[in-house]
Amino acid sequence: MRFLVKVRVDVLKMAEFGRRLQLGELDRRLIKSETYCLAGDPAVGYSVWEAANRAEFDKVFSAWEPYYAETKITEVIGPQEAMGLLMKARP
Repeated sequence: MRFLVKVRVDVLKMAEFGRRLQLGELDRRLIKSETYCLAGDPAVGYSVWEAANRAEFDKVFSAWEPYYAETKITEVIGPQEAMGLLMKARP
């Protein structure tokens, strides 16, 4: 399963968050690319995570969640699967 993760970093926890990232204390193995941030609001970031199931995602993401003021997690699919679904749905 893939998840599009949108977060807003809690700026009051940035120092601890940065320290834990530098020390490798946060599990990054499910993150499939860099996190991209909005140019006009760099506290907002987007990344794609991939896990075997939602339970695995939740377990790993739970260590990250305290550093975010807001989170939105949406399941996403790849382009091949999307095309297949769109082709099936067309009249």
